[in-house]
Amino acid sequence: MADQNRYRQIGSGLNVFETEPVEGRVRWLDSPADVIRFVRNENVAESIVISRGGTTTFMAPALSAGVRGLITLQGAPESHLGIVSREFGIPCLMAVSFTEGVQTSRGETVPADGTMVRLDVSGSPTGAVLVEGAGG
Repeated sequence: MADQNRYRQIGSGLNVFETEPVEGRVRWLDSPADVIRFVRNENVAESIVISRGGTTTFMAPALSAGVRGLITLQGAPESHLGIVSREFGIPCLMAVSFTEGVQTSRGETVPADGTMVRLDVSGSPTGAVLVEGAGG
């Protein structure tokens, strides 16, 4: 596992289930059309996807395509995506609040597409989203 000192936390949320941390490039998926375009991409298995809500059923194709991890801005482990991520064994943090990133069309802050993050889901009830580098 990589040196923990190389990382800084940019978000935290509710952990759906405990497992080893995973790393991948993030992708914001805001609509069913975004998900369909994404699952046709060859980088699905290396990606951690971000969705607005835990009841967003249109994310199911991304989970079944084998994403590396899932982050939601709303929801709880008992919500639809929490249950489905456990069933697929995909690490998931829900109700994540980010301290830095870009603004969505609704004003939420998320890491820019392509940002390499570490999803630390090794503890409960919360987990963390980390990026490489010094404080920003």
